[in-house]
Amino acid sequence: MNLTLRRYRRGDLAGLKQAVDGVCASVPYMATSRFEPTPAWLQTLAHPAHPGHLLLVACDRDRVGGWCRLFPVQAGPGGTYELGIGLLPPYRGQGWGSALVRRVQGWARAQGARSILLETHGDNLPAIRCFRRCGFRDVGPGPADQLEMVWEATLPR
Repeated sequence: MNLTLRRYRRGDLAGLKQAVDGVCASVPYMATSRFEPTPAWLQTLAHPAHPGHLLLVACDRDRVGGWCRLFPVQAGPGGTYELGIGLLPPYRGQGWGSALVRRVQGWARAQGARSILLETHGDNLPAIRCFRRCGFRDVGPGPADQLEMVWEATLPR
């Protein structure tokens, strides 16, 4: 499989929804069982080129196989972003998650971001390994068996 990583386009919406639904159905770690967009998601979907957020899709030809998004917690230079990522089962374990994370880290650096935050389930060992390989460090336990992690843009690569 050969995925292409690129910025989300409005024409990707149906495929993105299917990918999110597929990830939600395949792992016990998701907060919802299907795509239920928050206001930040709705803003990003309506304005994909807005410079304050980033939504990438991983495409296998015309199929969206995954996504990675950065939503601002505190926007602008020196700001903080929240990361969310998901890959459908056929695309896991092949380095695509790391590729997506590294791509958003590059974007965050270019925006002058200070840090990226994320929460993952404490039992989601493949994701935790991916995030650690990409320079995230554990901050501590979060709510409901979550592990909070942070990447600081000011640290060396």
